[in-house]
Amino acid sequence: MRSAAAPTLRGSRRGRAAAGLPLAAAVLLLAGAPASAATKTDVVVLLNGDRLTGEVRELNRGRLSLKTDDIGTIDIEWDKVASVDAAATFSVEDLDGRQFFGALRPGLRPAELRIVSTQGDWALGLLRVVVIQRLGATFWQRLDGAIDAGVSYTSSSELLKIDLSSRIVMTRRTYEVSLDGESTMTRQTDVEDTRRNNLTLAYGRRYSNHWVAFGQGQVEQNRELGFDVRGALAAGGGRYLVQGRRQQLFSGLALRVNRETPLEGETTTNTEAALVLTYDLFAYDFPKVDVYADLAGFASLSDWGRTRLEADVRVKRELVKDFTISLRAYESYDSRPPTAGADRHDYGASFGFGWSF
Repeated sequence: MRSAAAPTLRGSRRGRAAAGLPLAAAVLLLAGAPASAATKTDVVVLLNGDRLTGEVRELNRGRLSLKTDDIGTIDIEWDKVASVDAAATFSVEDLDGRQFFGALRPGLRPAELRIVSTQGDWALGLLRVVVIQRLGATFWQRLDGAIDAGVSYTSSSELLKIDLSSRIVMTRRTYEVSLDGESTMTRQTDVEDTRRNNLTLAYGRRYSNHWVAFGQGQVEQNRELGFDVRGALAAGGGRYLVQGRRQQLFSGLALRVNRETPLEGETTTNTEAALVLTYDLFAYDFPKVDVYADLAGFASLSDWGRTRLEADVRVKRELVKDFTISLRAYESYDSRPPTAGADRHDYGASFGFGWSF
């Protein structure tokens, strides 16, 4: 957000005010010139010898983001990069989960990156670098997100199905905050409407050697599984078993407390132990493809013998820059639904279009 202060022109009459306007305008133009015409001086050299000048933003999922004055922001495949020279302060993470902070300089040897700061000077092989984040970015520059939507209609059964999902992530030096929303609604003549809604706010703090501590708040609705509202708070920790430029595998354990309102009966509180596995595989050559799988198992500690399972698999393929098509399949299982007679399984699949920002 930008703010501007109007100058105070001190004069008795219109003549002095008019005389002061050109000078005030010149001052404002000069003051604004550095912000609008600031030269981007970071240099990225490719393996084929090409030199690109701009502002290095980040390295994530195997792509280096470079903001240029003439052609906008471009994504460069990391294995095509020979060297990087950027004077700002960055956070750099390698395959071993180590974090370094400093400016980026070309290595003394080929295919090497130096991180230079007042605390030290470190050298890493380029192919061992997994994440680079520019520190001091604005709030909006730290945000990433995606929105997906799909609609299907079957005329023979008059079945209308709408799927919506969104994700917003803010990344900082040592932690990440995300907000995820999902909604699936079906409508059919002479059949009761069904709804499946989920809103999750999560916080994750990164530590060395790929360890992560996390907390989560969640609100769900799934009438198919016999509850109208389920609110939950969870906390735990885990580790990235694999964290590379093309894939990530995370495993975690958590303690979770639920407050469930069934379709019939009294609201109850449940305590669960949770095991979480997530896998992300991405290809950054065009077209970009992202395969994401999330598996979570829950064992009740207050209602012994009750178990639940949540599985979600998504495949996204880029159509043009920032626009994708997606295919999603999901399954929810509850061995003892909160409402007697409710289904134990809720599963489905959807196809949609998405936009990333």
